[in-house]
Amino acid sequence: PTGVGLYRQGASKASTLAFFISTPATTITTILISVGMLGWKFAVAEIITCFGVAFLTGTLALLILEKEENKKIKGEMNLHEAKTDGDKCLTCETFQPKKFSLKGKIWEMFHYGFVEMVDDVGLYVLIGLVTAGIVATLIPQTLIEQFLGKGILPLLIMVLIGTPMYICSTASVPFVAAMAAKGMHLAAGVVFLVAGPATNVSTILVVGKVMGKKTATLYVFSIIFFSVLIAYGFCLVGWI
Repeated sequence: PTGVGLYRQGASKASTLAFFISTPATTITTILISVGMLGWKFAVAEIITCFGVAFLTGTLALLILEKEENKKIKGEMNLHEAKTDGDKCLTCETFQPKKFSLKGKIWEMFHYGFVEMVDDVGLYVLIGLVTAGIVATLIPQTLIEQFLGKGILPLLIMVLIGTPMYICSTASVPFVAAMAAKGMHLAAGVVFLVAGPATNVSTILVVGKVMGKKTATLYVFSIIFFSVLIAYGFCLVGWI
């Protein structure tokens, strides 16, 4: 919701997508728990991967997506149809944003949070939570443990598991630590903690509704590709 609000206030698609990716996976609590349970090298790899994916996805959005001006401006704009004489505008009125009192601002805040945002994303959040629950239930833990050894395969498996699910980055660190203790490669844990919180079915649906299907497609595939690429790079250099 915060990212959608920023976009509607004029933030670009590139910066909004970068915000979607970097914010959930780099909270202070997540970083501290990662250091405590998985070591500082893992935490550094997680942070670098997260910001790297956010930066590269935002850059791709600037290069690939069509430049569309976000015209959703909060407030009232009284602008009559202009009559022009050559390059001269004859009848243009200056935009004056609506001024709210403190009471009005508080009312607008609650109305936006509990009415507008619920109307926009409520159904998609519900669908995402139900779908994530189904996916989490149907994937056997024994199957995950069997294929999460060395190489790039564990990274691909974990990114595909984490992408559709609703994952809290802080709550997922102990799960990653337990899986690592059973033999899962730490790079797979990095991918899971970066891609998982940034993507889930509800987030993808909301991005598609608000910013368009093209943006949602770029968002998902960029996270999958760049998170695996950067995390696997840490494998190759022997960092984790």
